[in-house]
Amino acid sequence: MTDRPHQPDYVLYFTVVILCAIGVVTVYSASVDLAITNGLKADHFALYQLAFAATGLVLMSVFVRIPPRVWYKLAPLLMLINLGLLVLVKFIGKEVLGGRRWLGTTSVHIQPSELAIVAIAMYLAFFFTKKITVLHSFKHGFVPAIVVILINFFLIFIEPDMGTAMTLFGVSYILLIASGTPLRRVFGLLLPAIPGLLLLALSGHYRSGRLTAFIHPFAHQGVQSYQLLAGWTAITSGGWFGKGFGMSLAKTGYLPEPYTDFIFPVLTEEWGYVGAIALIITFGVLVWRGFLVARHAPNRFMALFAVGLTGSIAMGTLINLGAVTGLLPVTGIPLPFISYGGTDLMVNLIAMGMLLSISRYTLDEEPAADELAEVIEVDDFRSTRPSAEKRDSIPIIDRPAARTGRSAKVEPIRPTAKQAAAKTKSSSSKMPADSWRARQETAATTRGGGGRPSGSKMGARRNVSTPTGGTWRERQERADSWKSSPGSKKPKRRDR
Repeated sequence: MTDRPHQPDYVLYFTVVILCAIGVVTVYSASVDLAITNGLKADHFALYQLAFAATGLVLMSVFVRIPPRVWYKLAPLLMLINLGLLVLVKFIGKEVLGGRRWLGTTSVHIQPSELAIVAIAMYLAFFFTKKITVLHSFKHGFVPAIVVILINFFLIFIEPDMGTAMTLFGVSYILLIASGTPLRRVFGLLLPAIPGLLLLALSGHYRSGRLTAFIHPFAHQGVQSYQLLAGWTAITSGGWFGKGFGMSLAKTGYLPEPYTDFIFPVLTEEWGYVGAIALIITFGVLVWRGFLVARHAPNRFMALFAVGLTGSIAMGTLINLGAVTGLLPVTGIPLPFISYGGTDLMVNLIAMGMLLSISRYTLDEEPAADELAEVIEVDDFRSTRPSAEKRDSIPIIDRPAARTGRSAKVEPIRPTAKQAAAKTKSSSSKMPADSWRARQETAATTRGGGGRPSGSKMGARRNVSTPTGGTWRERQERADSWKSSPGSKKPKRRDR
């Protein structure tokens, strides 16, 4: 990691600001009729959204200055705090429409399930960086990650909040793929996950009703499918260029709470298909810049964390747009940066602050190694290995004996010529003098390499001119040096 951070990704920064501005304007247009009907000011909800956006942008600017290494160190602690909040909300959480999802009072409250998405992205990035050496291990690499994911999923699901639980599962699945987990396990997880999620969707009355409305929307027009069909009507009535700002009819009472989850049909009715496509392109720019930051991150943790943060925005956008257009069942997931909601907007802006912090440490080119994972290059490892001559002299130590403190046996890997001669003499002394093996070994140790005694002239001349004698490696080295010498000539064959 570079110690000197540079400027953040301003394309990403201004994309987030533009989305927040679009959200405030659209919330004002979608909520003005409802606010006046309830005796409130026309800009009541818009002012709250503006305050949340301003506070979130300040927090985003603060989180930009926090180095990502801080989140690497705090990831386990923040995960424990996140699990504690998810457990606490089940007992003392504020109940709204039959669900306990918020902690705090009516005016000031937080939704721990929204924080859980950022927490799971941070923790999985930490885990897959810390455990990179056991990443392919099913017991030590795959199972612990799945256990953490399932605990968070279960605690959010029982609130009940299946939409947020599905978003968390989707972000976790993206990180499983990006971390390098074996694909056979990643895709094998879908085999029990798909029927399991289907059974969970059918376990609740309101969830099964939404699933039924998704399959047969026109068969339940007055109950489960009413909101979906009203959204379709608003989208199709807008045409290519829309009816104009503030001219939506769906927000006048046809679409329930149009400034929350179903804010996209109001935007499409007022700005048309062109405005809807422009909004989708803006989200596409944000996702593109986020994954570009991940690609040029200096280490594994930053890359995975950037993938998780970007994936959370992409997953929330896909689920919301899929629900309001009928491609997915209605889940109640807000459109990031656009829908009304203080906790969701501020959490998304904090997440973008973390992503912008990572962008301050990106490299011009993709990194070749990861400092946090302590990956050693192959060339560096080979350079530290001893040469062939040094390996011959390295003793083999009895490792079990060394661990227990006993005296270790030290034996050379390959004996030298002198050690072989000494060993041969000692072994030959134990053999009978007239044995064939004793005579052969005695003759081999007394020769100079050419078959004659080393003291004779023929033996000395042959030792100098020809590469014979000694071990096989020594003979090969002398042969190479003798052949490469410029004045060397091949010895002539003697005629007998």
